[in-house]
Amino acid sequence: MPAKNLRAVTLGILGTGPLTHNLVCDALNDQFSFGPADDEGFFAPSEKYELRIFIPAGASHTGEGTHVFWGWTTLCELNYSVLHDGTRNEFTAHILADTDETEGPDITDCYEVEDIGFYMVEFLAKSENPMLLLISTDGAFDTATADAAASALRAGIPCYDLARALLEITWRHLPDHEPPAEEALDVEDDGQVCIRIGDIISGRDPVTLSGSEAEAMERVLTGGEAFLKSLRTEVLPHMDKLEQSFVFGRSLLAPKPELPEDDEEPPKKMRLEIFNPSSGAWEPAGRGRPPKNAQTRRVPA
Repeated sequence: MPAKNLRAVTLGILGTGPLTHNLVCDALNDQFSFGPADDEGFFAPSEKYELRIFIPAGASHTGEGTHVFWGWTTLCELNYSVLHDGTRNEFTAHILADTDETEGPDITDCYEVEDIGFYMVEFLAKSENPMLLLISTDGAFDTATADAAASALRAGIPCYDLARALLEITWRHLPDHEPPAEEALDVEDDGQVCIRIGDIISGRDPVTLSGSEAEAMERVLTGGEAFLKSLRTEVLPHMDKLEQSFVFGRSLLAPKPELPEDDEEPPKKMRLEIFNPSSGAWEPAGRGRPPKNAQTRRVPA
């Protein structure tokens, strides 16, 4: 069970493409709200998410990018589970923790499976808030990864390409796979088109909509989609700027540091402070990089 107030998310990763350490850390730390790194490079834990992670270990599934992702879990001190098909390569030793040189988080479970891609989707489908991370090579996926991505989309599991900074993967990114066919429309005796909705809502009998009812439903959905589009294009793009303006205004109201008089020598040592919108006060920045869009200032130490 996740810690109190933390959102549980289950991550799987597949793909043989390359990744850079900085891309992985920047993209995932921002996505899952991990804190700044300490002097040894370990990131502060997330205050929003509790992650459960599945990593593949196999000669044809584990590449350099997978190893870089494993390194990120180490820096975040995240335990993980392994899907192992019995094969190994130069990147699997650390992930399987079968070398004396391995230093990192503990393996929660090691599952021996025949088809890593198939069971990755199976495990994610049974997990809480699943996401499948993919590693492409110049935007293309190897066959096994593409097959698993298609299975994940059919199971309603969102997929994101970590090599392209978490680009959401849809059917258009999988040209060799067909999306699920839409349910065919029925036609009434008078020629009107009707829609039969069966077993969509658990415990409900199938419902048939007449042509006029379908048109009314279409108006409802179209209106809702138009509202969401307006919200996304006209309001949400300005939210960050508006929030930053509020934070900046509150930072001006916070107590200011004592500055030297005109006849005093300027301080030789300064420190960095960050404005905390929650407390309404300036606080020492601590180690690591300040959070994105944070209000900062330098004051006498």
